[in-house]
Amino acid sequence: MNSTKRVVVYGANGYTGRLVCEFLRQFQIPFRAVGRNRQRLEEAMRLVPGIETADYEVVEAGHDVAALAKAFAGAEVVCNIVGPFVRYGETVVQAALAAGCHYLDTTGEQPYMLKLRDEYGAQFAAKGLLLAPATAYMHAMLEIAVDACAEHPEIDSIEATCIPTGTPTFGSTQTFIQMVRAKEYFLEAGKLSAWPPAFGIDVASPHSLTPMFALPWSGSPLPLWFQNHKRIRNLKSLTSFTNRELMLGIHSIFKMYHEKLAQLPEAEQVAELEKIGAGMQPGMPPRENPLVHRCYDVAIGTGAMGSVRYVVYSHSPYQVTGLFQAYACSLLLGEGPTAVGFRSPGQAFGTKNFMGLLERFGYARLVREK
Repeated sequence: MNSTKRVVVYGANGYTGRLVCEFLRQFQIPFRAVGRNRQRLEEAMRLVPGIETADYEVVEAGHDVAALAKAFAGAEVVCNIVGPFVRYGETVVQAALAAGCHYLDTTGEQPYMLKLRDEYGAQFAAKGLLLAPATAYMHAMLEIAVDACAEHPEIDSIEATCIPTGTPTFGSTQTFIQMVRAKEYFLEAGKLSAWPPAFGIDVASPHSLTPMFALPWSGSPLPLWFQNHKRIRNLKSLTSFTNRELMLGIHSIFKMYHEKLAQLPEAEQVAELEKIGAGMQPGMPPRENPLVHRCYDVAIGTGAMGSVRYVVYSHSPYQVTGLFQAYACSLLLGEGPTAVGFRSPGQAFGTKNFMGLLERFGYARLVREK
């Protein structure tokens, strides 16, 4: 494809995709909005704030490697926003690799990231390309707090919890509902260990005296990112929306799956879970409000002789995702990658750089708490 647009946003017509486009406009980065339906893409682009000053084009492409590689040709970075990634992501990764593009996405799906690490990390590295899934609020924000704990030389174990406020998008809902089918891992003595099926637990929160109810939420990428750390041996990562009733309802669905659906053929499991997910979140959430959509990412590090606790206070997590993606693109187009192959956002771009970005835009603050 003959185009001067060096960034691709695949899935630009969705809620998160539009936010990525909005922040690419702020960074003055030309982009291609790519998806399966031109009309839907054009309608979505008209809803992006400030779109009249953006330099972009709309490209229709089918969801297969050949069509996507053609749509990506000549670009340098692909931002993939199409989930559930465990079902749709690998096709996009293969197309980005074929087109010679760095790859970013917004997933937190542990099984998918294990596949990327083990099957595609070396291939991207060999081409000098970055493969950075989860370049998004969840779980790149929590990586900032975890990394702050890991900087203390006495720390070898970390417990972390992501506590957002808001309504999951349709895509996010479908993703975490489908993840009930997968094993979820934490890091124990340097090895991945499986959480019990339908695990849930009360956790403390820095913003409330009421305990939050947390789930592994597909396990999160953090145990994978720290699996080969020289000192951090144990890491558990959980997620708990501030809406306790929402989390308890999701937990009941997970229990129901293991009791009633797990024995069905795979196709029937997927179909039943898709129905459940569609019923939970049938439409677009409202645009986030910083007075309402506040988030708390907590990491507690412990060692034999002490402990530390860091909290990232933030707001508007989906907007943060758009900001992270656009910032990552700006670095890749400018300085180029500082690391290649399978990397966390923090490893690729620096958690301190992300924190500085969030402070400049007024989205977050990192606090060491007693």
